[in-house]
Amino acid sequence: MIPKLKFKPLSLEDNIELIKWAFFSDNDNLNIHDCTIDYFPELANVSREEIDNKIEEIVTREYKKYSNKIKNDIKRYNDIWKKYNDIYFKMLSTYFECDWHVEVIECTVGLIPIFPRYLNDFSFSIGIGIDEVNLVNIVSHETLHFMWFQKWEKIHPETPRIEYDAPYLVWKYSEMVTDPILNNKPFIDLFNGLFVEHGYDSFYDLYDGDNLVMDKLRAIYSKDIPIDDKINKGFDYIKKISVYH
Repeated sequence: MIPKLKFKPLSLEDNIELIKWAFFSDNDNLNIHDCTIDYFPELANVSREEIDNKIEEIVTREYKKYSNKIKNDIKRYNDIWKKYNDIYFKMLSTYFECDWHVEVIECTVGLIPIFPRYLNDFSFSIGIGIDEVNLVNIVSHETLHFMWFQKWEKIHPETPRIEYDAPYLVWKYSEMVTDPILNNKPFIDLFNGLFVEHGYDSFYDLYDGDNLVMDKLRAIYSKDIPIDDKINKGFDYIKKISVYH
């Protein structure tokens, strides 16, 4: 089974709730709160007592203002991704030696500064105004996580579900490996160099002695060994890095 990715509008109500969640986020790893202020500058210096009403007011106004843009971008996104859908999802299944468990992956489109994913229902959200290169990069990154955690659950069924999300090490590792996977064969050939996958900036400042941690992960994932071994060797390595202790 090869799933189909379908883009649809993020409802106004869900858009408001997502912005409220993002505004009050205290996850320093992702800087979600700061990204929300950058996206909606009017939210800066608003009192805590007023913030809920202010978010509802601003998001409602902007959502209506850009309603046609949201509709047009949904059509454009669907047209772009359909060129890659079947071959990419089939390649993920082959690469991870794991079958897909769903027929549809849903991506909602709205006015949002960050793009959350929801592992339980195989869905994620993105914003408007994304060009083809970045759209393909974002979609390949987010959907890779769905297959990654299907595979992780097969290898490590003992992992508590909570550790699939920030700030746990299992989550950090899942975000780090998108680089060595998507920037390696066969994926770099599939996309014909359309984009270069780049994880969180902080990952590229991590050193193991004189060596960059990301370089070590790339070397592990470049080896001609079973995917289970790549996943386990990479995670064993990450667990030994003192910065995570």
